[in-house]
Amino acid sequence: MAIRIIVCDDHPVFRAGLAAALADEPDIDLVGQAGSLADLRRVLGRVGADVVLLDVELPDGPAIGAIAQLAADVTVVVISAHDHPDLVRRALREGALGYIRKDVDPDEVLRLVRRAAAGRTAISGDMALRLADSLRHRRDGAAVEEAIASLSPRQREIVALIAEGRTNREIAARLFLSEGTVKNHVTRALEVLGAGDRTKLAVLVVRHQMLLDRHGVE
Repeated sequence: MAIRIIVCDDHPVFRAGLAAALADEPDIDLVGQAGSLADLRRVLGRVGADVVLLDVELPDGPAIGAIAQLAADVTVVVISAHDHPDLVRRALREGALGYIRKDVDPDEVLRLVRRAAAGRTAISGDMALRLADSLRHRRDGAAVEEAIASLSPRQREIVALIAEGRTNREIAARLFLSEGTVKNHVTRALEVLGAGDRTKLAVLVVRHQMLLDRHGVE
């Protein structure tokens, strides 16, 4: 049975080109085209479909907010010029089964459309790698935040001063502590934050300064 597809994009030339590529495939039945969300809902109500290829920027509003409702009745595959990982994550979270960048090869579009129609997540390889890398960085940030939160207030204070380039002696004088006590706190902070030395610790702290601010160090 042919895959029934509707293309929804507000750029007539792109829409026509994509529609032509789909119409040439024997296992695909292009049942409609739309240039807006309102048009899409009318076409869906009239002919139905298995898959909607949906641009996220349409004249009557950001289509990403309509994905959840559409995905209740049809497989949604976003096709967009924008592929920021946050946008891809949101589209998938809303219920899209695929996300295709507009500049990919037509054969790749067809492969991903067929994959989505079969109920499988359809994201091109390069985009999947970027998404995975973004998620890894988010996890890294969460791990650093957890580590910073586990430091004592005094240790966070000392870490912030290290990021300013202060020596143990300067920190001790400023906080009215002995150098030995400061050294012990520094050693503990290095262990908790997984930094090999003071320089790496300073770089880490500068990169995540907002986390220190959130935990009461200014």
